[in-house]
Amino acid sequence: MKYQEIYFPTIDSTNLYIKKHYKELNNFTFVSTSFQTSGKGRNDHIWLSNKDENILFSLLIKDKEIINKGSLLSLVTATSISEVLERNKFNNVYIKWPNDIYINSKKVSGILLESQLPKFIVIGIGLNVNQNEFDNEFKVEPTSLYLEKKKEININNLKKELYENLINNVLNCSDINKYISYFNNHNYLLNKEISFIYENKNRVGKVIGVDNNFNLIVNSNNENIYLNSGEVNIIVY
Repeated sequence: MKYQEIYFPTIDSTNLYIKKHYKELNNFTFVSTSFQTSGKGRNDHIWLSNKDENILFSLLIKDKEIINKGSLLSLVTATSISEVLERNKFNNVYIKWPNDIYINSKKVSGILLESQLPKFIVIGIGLNVNQNEFDNEFKVEPTSLYLEKKKEININNLKKELYENLINNVLNCSDINKYISYFNNHNYLLNKEISFIYENKNRVGKVIGVDNNFNLIVNSNNENIYLNSGEVNIIVY
């Protein structure tokens, strides 16, 4: 599958660029950069990344059939990143629902899906590669591929591998059971006690899995609750 890449040494945000220019961009266009001045993650969290040290890109999807997969694209994207990391011999790779990638309980990658339905979906990805210091305070301790293996990674080669695996999975995401199965084997929250907000109330419960729509299933007071969005926090005793 051929795809197009647009590269900027510096940009405000790859997601923002696509949202502004989606009309003139082709389906399956990647926009990548070495530095974002206004990078963000889910729920307007800031995504900080040192210049030239990490992978930052967004993918534009205009294909209506794929757009209709909706939030399942988060699962497909998380699977795509995790598969590439495992192929490159990284161990203890997990997905924290709905779209963070962890290695050894530390966050190494985040995913941000934004859309203007039914026109397009943009998938934004940040992956910590060669950054070896994180100066700011983080809710979850970050890591990078360099910190995990103590050696530098070729960013361009890894980025190309991510592109190809992501495109392949997006084009073949009709068999959603494949991705659900992969997630179930890499579910960071499985059997953990979490806090969450449900029907405007603070709740606690134990994660027991996901359903076929990638809703998180949490048992709270002997009731199974199905979460389709929102933040969840692990309860540490």
